[in-house]
Amino acid sequence: MGVSLGVGVGVLCVVLALLCLLPVTTAGEIKKNGEPFMYKDALGHYPMPFPGSVSSMGLSGDLRMKMLVGMCSEDKVVRMCRPRRSPLQNDPAPSKRLLAKTAVEDMKKVMVMEMMSNKKTQKKMDEDPMMVAFQNTVIDDGEEETAEDLQEKVKEFLSISGIDVLLPLDCGKHPRMPEDPLGRGKYPWVAALGSHEDGRFHYRCTGVVITNYHILTDADCAFSPNINVVLMNVTDAPHPDAVVNFVAGRRWHPEVKGEEDLLSGNNIGILELALPIQFNDDVQPVCLPGQFETPDPNEREQATIVGFSIVDTSQGRQAGLFRWPDSPTLGAAVCYSAIRVFRGENPDEKTTLDSILTKNHICVDQRFEFVGKSVLLRVDDLTGRVRVLGVGGVANAAKTNPIAYTHVQPHRFWVELVLRKFRDNLLPRRRQG
Repeated sequence: MGVSLGVGVGVLCVVLALLCLLPVTTAGEIKKNGEPFMYKDALGHYPMPFPGSVSSMGLSGDLRMKMLVGMCSEDKVVRMCRPRRSPLQNDPAPSKRLLAKTAVEDMKKVMVMEMMSNKKTQKKMDEDPMMVAFQNTVIDDGEEETAEDLQEKVKEFLSISGIDVLLPLDCGKHPRMPEDPLGRGKYPWVAALGSHEDGRFHYRCTGVVITNYHILTDADCAFSPNINVVLMNVTDAPHPDAVVNFVAGRRWHPEVKGEEDLLSGNNIGILELALPIQFNDDVQPVCLPGQFETPDPNEREQATIVGFSIVDTSQGRQAGLFRWPDSPTLGAAVCYSAIRVFRGENPDEKTTLDSILTKNHICVDQRFEFVGKSVLLRVDDLTGRVRVLGVGGVANAAKTNPIAYTHVQPHRFWVELVLRKFRDNLLPRRRQG
């Protein structure tokens, strides 16, 4: 269902390049008085709150029901067919015990889905030590088990599985810019994904390095057979100094079974590389959110968007690295409320993004045609290391601001399961070698 989104891309990239050189005004009033953030509060403080509708992207039909998932000509425009039935609420923060209990239950669900997605592992579910440990776990609804007890059980599961072996502990560093890792320059964790065609490189997606064998990206990119080349250490792709690798395997979330599922908050995928990456000052793994952290649906913070602008030339589709620092980020519940308030005050502006929002989404106050397929990064205040916050952004075609990214943290356990399978498949090959 490819619909061309390439109209005016060359002009857009020039504008984008100029905009990236300008300082971005931050919205310090986002947390004003601790009240739930609404976009109307940001008017006058942030330069682009809910800009006007975009009508020059080559689309037709009911744009309110169409969702953008990329900017390249082969990217899909997904039609939204199943609006959510229940609205997100600004609920009070759950207790630590409830969070730990929910983490155990979510792990069980993901474990079953992942094993059932592979016919070879379906019959071995009763033999898997981690699956047995999960099935034998009884979560008491009383208060006998504390949050710490449940967290210890989860740690036991992780220890039994050994899935944390491949996730680097020394992650999120920028050896060349330790004081300002997300300042202007190269980003050692970011990769340009594309293909070699007739000796030319064609850019398509953005990803981040998470191990010396794996790139995290969105499910749409992981699924695409057109992505087979990974370039790292680049501000421009292609570039003679790029570290080049090749795609050997692809995985995407087991709940993504069709185009519509790219809007479900599970738009996340992993590319397995043919050759191990040698980490150095120019190529590093990014950090993932912690297993026991829980996304705040009422979040009102800031993050940095990193991606590549594109230009189609006779030498292929070339890409230039860009960043949008200090981009306001909103938890799913706040984003839902903000869109509904804005729509009530501006009835002529059409958007249906609130109809797809789930607890696995995080919104960013930027326009999709400026960032396309990109990743959301944030520096951890305690460690100073860079984490990947979101991937797989989507936006309403009628109004391309805000963007809803798939939150990475809820999928941390699925990522570890994929690494576990990779490790189990890799060890026999090493023994044979």
